[in-house]
Amino acid sequence: MKTFVTTAFAILLFLCVWTERRSTDGTINPIIGDISFEKKYGTVPDEHTDDQVRIAAHLEYVEMELRKRDVSNLSPEMRSKRAHLLDLLHNYRSAGLFPKNYKYPDRKPCFIDQDGTICAVGYLIEQTAGRVAAEDINSRFQYATIFEMKDENVDNWIAKSGLSKEECAMIQPTYTPVSAYKPEIKPAYAITSSVLMGLNGASSVINAVEVGRGSRTNATPVLGIVGGAGQFVAGAIGLNRKNQVDYASGTWYAGKTQRNVSMINMGLGSLSIGMGIWNLAVNNRPISRRSAWDVRSFPDANGKSGLALSFTHKF
Repeated sequence: MKTFVTTAFAILLFLCVWTERRSTDGTINPIIGDISFEKKYGTVPDEHTDDQVRIAAHLEYVEMELRKRDVSNLSPEMRSKRAHLLDLLHNYRSAGLFPKNYKYPDRKPCFIDQDGTICAVGYLIEQTAGRVAAEDINSRFQYATIFEMKDENVDNWIAKSGLSKEECAMIQPTYTPVSAYKPEIKPAYAITSSVLMGLNGASSVINAVEVGRGSRTNATPVLGIVGGAGQFVAGAIGLNRKNQVDYASGTWYAGKTQRNVSMINMGLGSLSIGMGIWNLAVNNRPISRRSAWDVRSFPDANGKSGLALSFTHKF
């Protein structure tokens, strides 16, 4: 009896853990959860995982799974339409442009977001039935799952697609709230850029003033050239720093904001270098020193030599 109770408890505990492990709450898809991410990366995604990476992994997994299914029961026409839709799904994933959840604080599907970006299933409908049909569905079911879309037009499209309603629901991702998105510029890069902009902006102004006066110090143009070179290099590196992903090639690129800041860095860096070189090339006369210190020798009363510190200042 004791052995039976222990075994039953162990099985119950295992089922509870397994159910929790496979819970689809808060996952990329309510039907298959995040198995796509686990299969591709060998780990479970968390709140720090890039949502765009999760979406791409999900669509890639679903496409492969649907292509492997036995569809011998379908007519040749339906098999052809199904294959065409899966090709469209592949193109959609490769483009890497996915909608965002601007409305809800938790993960939700989004048919077409406020920027006009369409979801995967919406894209399939758009490419086969037209954008007007997709926007009509969006006007009534923007944040609904496929199973929540109680609509004759949706059902008719699915019936003629070669896909089942469950398969369409498998394709449909959910999206994290926009507030959880990572910034398009890294904080460290933003701080570095701000410091360099201030430094090189000041040196460029000073170099311009010295060019206008026709005189210079050696430090100002050198500072402008060195600082400008550093800012230009920082801009060039930041332009391609890993921050967002191109899903077609798997290459990471900087976000739009970071790219804009990088272009500014390269421009201001070039300006600072140019002003420093101009100051060096045009002005060869150093600024006359109004104050000077010197050490001099002098004879004392006994005919011996002594040292004296002299200071002169021009008024």
